Amino acid sequence: MIREFWVENFLSIKERQSLNFETKSKEDEWASVDLGGERRVNKIAVIYGANASGKSNMLVAIQNIFEILFYPRTDRQKPVMTRRPFALSQDEPTHMFVSFYANHIRYDYDVLYTKDHIIDELLEWYPKGSKSLFYERHYVSQEAQVSIKFGSGLNVSSKTKDAFLQNTLNNHSLLACFGKNSFSEDAKPMADLYYWIASYMHEINSQNGSLERSLKSIEKKKNAKRFYLQMLQKADFNIVDFYTETITEKIHRPGFIFDDDTLASEDGVFQFERIKVYFVCQAGNDRFTLSYDEQSEGTKKFLSNLSALYSAVTGNHVFLIDEIDSELHDDLLLFYLNTFIMNSKESQLLFTSQETSLLNEDLLNTHRDFVFFVEKNRDGAYSEYTRADEFGLHKNLSLYKSYRNGRLGAVPQLGSPLLYLENDEED
Repeated sequence: MIREFWVENFLSIKERQSLNFETKSKEDEWASVDLGGERRVNKIAVIYGANASGKSNMLVAIQNIFEILFYPRTDRQKPVMTRRPFALSQDEPTHMFVSFYANHIRYDYDVLYTKDHIIDELLEWYPKGSKSLFYERHYVSQEAQVSIKFGSGLNVSSKTKDAFLQNTLNNHSLLACFGKNSFSEDAKPMADLYYWIASYMHEINSQNGSLERSLKSIEKKKNAKRFYLQMLQKADFNIVDFYTETITEKIHRPGFIFDDDTLASEDGVFQFERIKVYFVCQAGNDRFTLSYDEQSEGTKKFLSNLSALYSAVTGNHVFLIDEIDSELHDDLLLFYLNTFIMNSKESQLLFTSQETSLLNEDLLNTHRDFVFFVEKNRDGAYSEYTRADEFGLHKNLSLYKSYRNGRLGAVPQLGSPLLYLENDEED
């Protein structure tokens, strides 16, 4: 789970902007996770704001710091895995920090970098509740090896330290070396963190893969299929069952070369497998079947989000979802979020939304530390983020009405709908 994140000089973010997911509330313990030391971290967080205000950019930034930490580079000439800095400070470095829990151990990661190289990175951890150095590295020059210091608590051998030193390029993190090299067993602390990121830290909208292939896989898993059918019935879709069918189709393309080596070719005839999904629906005592293509966009969207929900309630994952409310009725979205909170143990869902009606619900109006608002600074055109409980609103004041009335910012500043158009007829 992510405890805190901040970023400077990244996309629409110029000055340091922070998201803190810690909570002091103990009233609804089901809404947060006890991580020891009287620290509790919220299971969900939502970012509201006008279009083009920078809502999505904060999710992109969170994804980006884990990409830097996780993905190696094999070519020293490639840029650091990142997006562009703020438009008015392109020549200045980007600075990011994330504090998170992996396998019940807290890690704090701080990285300063340009598009060409990582300047500094510091990874600290709390293996026994107290802060210790995991490693730190510093840039020396484009031609020289990086400077690395390992924490004494890692207990790694000189041979392992030298292997990391030899394989850490200027354009990726030290931890990322684990993804491109083999290390001895004394590198287990690195392995544990690396595989946690690989397994439990998800990219934005990672649940939006091939739904047909996902349902084919789920069809063979008894517990997963039971979960899907239970959720579909609770969501009032009248779906009581589903099944898949694999069809082999052929196309004739003489002289055409396919990139996919699995496609068979004989005299220009290529064949490939297509998965079709059918849903058994019930109306009264009658049943009928509809194909996937015949389902509404809302049903498809809900189905695609179920993969994240199933993982969240059966494991401990972090999901980033942009525009989670797309195609979903507000009641269905609220049902999804409540199901996530009430059934997950140590999973976390960070998302953006335009569905302002949620602010009128007890889930967000009561737990204002779930909610962040972002708006563009009118002078500098950069994004500024504020947590809802920082506005000092009285608990009896509606978060929804306060937002709609403009007291919390993060709403579009629109001009008059009247237009003046000149006559463009030719002289």
